[in-house]
Amino acid sequence: MSFFAVPVAVAVLLSILIPAIVGAAVRRGDRNGRAATGPTTDTGALFVVTNRRWQSVLFRVVGIVFLVIGGFFTLVAVVESEQMDGPGPLITGAGITVAGVLFVVLAMGIRRFRVEAFGNHLTVRPWFRATRVVAVTEIGSVRPSLNQYGGIDVRDVNGRMLFTATTISIGYHDIAAYLQERLPRKQTTNPAVPGDAASWQGATLRAESLPLPRGRKGTVKSGVRLTAGGVSGHMHTSELVNLLNHRIGIAESTTSDPLVFLCWPDSASPTSIVWEATKDLPADSLALLADPMERGPAAVLTGTELTDFSKWITALPR
Repeated sequence: MSFFAVPVAVAVLLSILIPAIVGAAVRRGDRNGRAATGPTTDTGALFVVTNRRWQSVLFRVVGIVFLVIGGFFTLVAVVESEQMDGPGPLITGAGITVAGVLFVVLAMGIRRFRVEAFGNHLTVRPWFRATRVVAVTEIGSVRPSLNQYGGIDVRDVNGRMLFTATTISIGYHDIAAYLQERLPRKQTTNPAVPGDAASWQGATLRAESLPLPRGRKGTVKSGVRLTAGGVSGHMHTSELVNLLNHRIGIAESTTSDPLVFLCWPDSASPTSIVWEATKDLPADSLALLADPMERGPAAVLTGTELTDFSKWITALPR
């Protein structure tokens, strides 16, 4: 085996042993801890919150790279120890190796995280602690998360952290809306975020107030979820106010896939598909559109219904 192959072999061995050891410890904790009971996702979960696969893959790759580099420098420091002035290179190599181990362990935690939501409880599988069932009544606070992606930190009534859902987590907006609906007075957020505003219901459109992240830091702001049949989209309250005041002609959803639009019929270009879908509507109406737009608007607001919707939107904090 060549000199350079030794650290590579050590890194590969560690990348196999570390996940196995940590995984065994976590499984043991699940068996000895407060194990989850109740429905599974297949038998009634409303939605699931998880981290994205690329997050754990990224941490694992970085960890393995650090293990290779750290192992190489550690081996060089041991072999050439007599020619070196002090323990500096050995400490550096060992430090890089430890960092690699931490990255690999974090990758396991990121991949393990999972929250399943049910009508009156959550099944929470944290990064490394035992999986547990958390009744909605056990949740003490929901606060904006201070990490670089933003999101929410959920704690129990004793102040212990239950889980963090970032704005890039799968199911983030679902869990934010779920908690806002069930715990409106336990949301400790920016004053601009609505508390317990009642939802608005029209003939074909339903609007619900909820917090939405905005900007690079994911600062929580006032938002609205619009639902019409099978079409649903989240929009910031400030943009809807600008739309209703004709400062903009079209408001676009923040997270929907496909995108959802709320617009005035005269705001679209005559060559656009939006114009084709709204050309027969009154100019003083609002249309909710989603792909495929050839089906026409999912909802249309006119007259007193549009007036009531406007009053509800403008009354929300921003």
